[in-house]
Amino acid sequence: MKKRVEKTIYICMILLCTGVIFGCASNRNTAVPIGESDTAQRLTQVDDQQTEKENTSQEAEERKSEEEYISGQHQLSQNVELFYEEVQKQEIDQQTAADCLQILLGDNIFRNGAMVLTGLRIDDIDNNGQTDMLVMVLDAKGKPFYGSGALWFYMNEDAPYCFSDEECSYYGWFDVFWDDIDNDENTEIVFSAQGTGCGAVGDSYKAVFKYRNQPVEGSETNRVEQMQLPSDDESDYDCGLRVDVFQEPEIDRYSAFCPYLDDKISFQAKNIEGWDLPDKAELVGSNARGYYNLRAVEYEGKKALLASEYLYGEGGTVDCVGTAQFLMMWMEDGTPEVVKWWIDEDKNIQDQ
Repeated sequence: MKKRVEKTIYICMILLCTGVIFGCASNRNTAVPIGESDTAQRLTQVDDQQTEKENTSQEAEERKSEEEYISGQHQLSQNVELFYEEVQKQEIDQQTAADCLQILLGDNIFRNGAMVLTGLRIDDIDNNGQTDMLVMVLDAKGKPFYGSGALWFYMNEDAPYCFSDEECSYYGWFDVFWDDIDNDENTEIVFSAQGTGCGAVGDSYKAVFKYRNQPVEGSETNRVEQMQLPSDDESDYDCGLRVDVFQEPEIDRYSAFCPYLDDKISFQAKNIEGWDLPDKAELVGSNARGYYNLRAVEYEGKKALLASEYLYGEGGTVDCVGTAQFLMMWMEDGTPEVVKWWIDEDKNIQDQ
């Protein structure tokens, strides 16, 4: 009995030890080291943060897109209001106005509200019985500078012609008229856009466009082409013709010399008070800002274009001493030329 009890105790001890050993071995096989556990937790947190960041970014993009859409729809609505305000001023009938607006919206020239309507002219520009349009638009975002807009030509059934130049402002301060100024039986559209420059006559962008009765060679849809203006600066004809202003050694007497024409004109203008007269003719001024005040005139039984140039004297650009007038015509090959020029003097000086 004693031996059986001892044997039983021995067997139980062996079984207990075996259980402890297998239990420890099992724990070693399933346990994760402390360092690896922290790393796994950190990776999980990073993944969660990245996912949250991506969701936030996506939500921000969605909000931005929604805001841009709402803003664009608001601008489109404003463009429609501006359109009808302008057609009312021009006394355009409602059916014609509605047809023109539908064309502009169909062509999406407002780019879903990204562009604001700044100018509109509706008329039979080429005098053929069909309605034409000139439409000016400007980038609606921020405070755009020059070049961030366009002038659209809608002529008859032609595809619209878009004109854009980085030197041109599209704020809506512009003048336009049309006439056959080169006597070739095609219509010319004379466009001037006022900028934000100050001094002298500010700054004004000029462009003349010919609308041909027949398509331009090489294009079955485009009949519009920009014409040249006379200039002594081929890189930027908008600067006009250079005129050198000389103060003469006589009270209130000046002369203007145009190198382009190789011609000199003497004229009167008031001297700056307190300015000493020179001993001989002295260069004191010039023209400023290029052509302005373009208009169609009659000359020797034909149409011509008349353009002005602001002249300043010894007092700087604020000292207007006269206005040079240039009468322009075009040769059959399209080359422009100045056929006549003169100086408009200060009437107060002339009356003295």
